[in-house]
Amino acid sequence: MFRHLGRTLICAAALAAPGAPAHAQYGWGGWGGGVSTLQGSVATGRGVYAAGAGAYNEQTAQARSMNAQTAMQWNDYMYAINQRNSANEVARLNRRQQNVNETADATYKRLHDNPSPSDIHSGDALNVVLTELVNPRVYTQVIQKSGQAVDTQLVKTIPFEYAAKMIVISLDDLSARGVPDSLATPSQFENDRNTIRALVAQGRKESESSGQVSDATLRSFRAAVKALQAKADAMYEQGTRQRGEVDNFLKALYGLSNLLERPSVEPFLKGLNQYKATTLGHLISFMHTFNLRFGAAKTPEQEAAYDQLYPMLAALRDQAQAQGPNPMTAQAPPPDPRQATSFFSGRDYSHVQPPPPAPGQPN
Repeated sequence: MFRHLGRTLICAAALAAPGAPAHAQYGWGGWGGGVSTLQGSVATGRGVYAAGAGAYNEQTAQARSMNAQTAMQWNDYMYAINQRNSANEVARLNRRQQNVNETADATYKRLHDNPSPSDIHSGDALNVVLTELVNPRVYTQVIQKSGQAVDTQLVKTIPFEYAAKMIVISLDDLSARGVPDSLATPSQFENDRNTIRALVAQGRKESESSGQVSDATLRSFRAAVKALQAKADAMYEQGTRQRGEVDNFLKALYGLSNLLERPSVEPFLKGLNQYKATTLGHLISFMHTFNLRFGAAKTPEQEAAYDQLYPMLAALRDQAQAQGPNPMTAQAPPPDPRQATSFFSGRDYSHVQPPPPAPGQPN
């Protein structure tokens, strides 16, 4: 995976200082140094692009021209998606445990305020805190207050899990409510729209059962987007308003599909080998950068790591006053999927489309 990302942009890479060293470009300053420029930490998932074949070293004009406001809107959008994902996960946990005497709201309050050892070892309680800590409205303050030392061996013990479900929720949202009129109205696009919606639904089912979207579904989705692009190319001329709307929508579909591929974070974790300790801030920034969550602990060592990490994260949340709304009861309006469209709109198709498969690989 990620063979195509060597020629993509890093999401919001250049929001760090224009002359910043490459290692700061994906929003965290390495495991042993100080936290990198905070402006570079505004776009969730930019490390997923950085994990491609050296993509984080690219200093393209398009990356440097990234609009900071657009990136911050994207982060707000992804935080709202994160809240929806958290609500879904709590509801699923409540059903799985068959808590007939506990509502989903009560389950969330337990995870938030008084988690059991099993809540901690499952990663659920840690993820509740993590969601609050990466809220864009407090994230800068959190990083500034998070200099507590963390043993590097503990970090390497964490069973990181990629948050593909968040990206699928975003794709579901975009393909349902973000289709421009130039694609939503003409009848000749109806089958294409339905095909894309069906593939998103399949991807959502897969992510909920296995935590990721299959390669086959991802290939089919991209093929469906490409077919829709070909029809739009034949119908709308370059430079027209309709063509611009179509292109921006399709780029967002392609870009989000890229974010569905789990990044290879192992090379970045190897950087821990030269340090005895890192900081809690670096860990949070690393997870935020690569769209990672805490997976379930499966060994006594992982359980012990979570037992040590949870009180540290909860104390940081309290120190930074980062407690957020209960996603089970919050009445926030659904996020505007056009924020995702806007984020990918400035990219060329060559930066978001996967290249042709290598010989011997499936189409």
